[in-house]
Amino acid sequence: MKNTRAAWLARFVGLVAVGVLGTLGAESAPATTADAAAGSSRVTFADESGDVRKPKLDIRDVRVVNKPDVLKVRVYFPGVDQTYGFPTGAVMVYLDTVEAREGPEYGHFMDFWSDYRFAPTEEWSEQRVRAWSHSPEGRCVADAGVKSDRKSRLQWFEYVVLKRDRCFEAAAVRVAVSTVNTGELRPFKEYRKPAWDYLTGEHEWTDWVPQAS
Repeated sequence: MKNTRAAWLARFVGLVAVGVLGTLGAESAPATTADAAAGSSRVTFADESGDVRKPKLDIRDVRVVNKPDVLKVRVYFPGVDQTYGFPTGAVMVYLDTVEAREGPEYGHFMDFWSDYRFAPTEEWSEQRVRAWSHSPEGRCVADAGVKSDRKSRLQWFEYVVLKRDRCFEAAAVRVAVSTVNTGELRPFKEYRKPAWDYLTGEHEWTDWVPQAS
C-alpha cells in the first residue's frame, strides 16, 4: 500500500501539470471574505466547521487567487496526524466564468487514490472533450494541476489552471466547492452513507472574484 500511496502522490499531489510550475510564487497573507466586496483578486471564503459527520473532508476555508495568467483555488481541511492519511472520496471545485450562463463552465475533479481531471462542465457534470482529455493527451491538459501541503497531511489542496487562448479563458470568476467522503483506505472501510460537505451550501457560489489588474 505504501507504494500505491507514493505513486498517487507523485502523480497528483506534486505539481502534476508541468506548465503550472513557473506560475507559483511566494505566499502572502490571504484576504478575508469582506475584501471581495472591495474588488480584491485574492480572497478567502469561510465555511462552517464541524458541519459534516466525517471530519476529514470538512471544508474550513477556500482561498481564491485570480491573476491574469493563472487561477488558484486552495481548499483548507482540518488536517490529519499521519502523512498520506487521506480518506476515499473526492473533491470538486466548480468555476463560473460567464454570469449570463447558468451553472459552471469548468471544474477540477480529484478522486482520492484514483485520478485528477480539469474539464468543461454542463449542468454541474464533467464533460470529456479532446482538448482536456488525458488519453490521448489534449493540448490543454498540461495547464491544470493540483498540489498539497508539504507534509501531505490533508491541511489543504490547491487547484491551479493557467489562462491562455483556446484553453481556459476567464476574467472574473466565482467558485463552488463540494467534497464527499466515501470511506477509509487503511484499514479499508466503505461508509454505508457517504458524507458530503459544501462551501456554504450545495451549488452555492462565492462572490465574484475579479482578475488582478
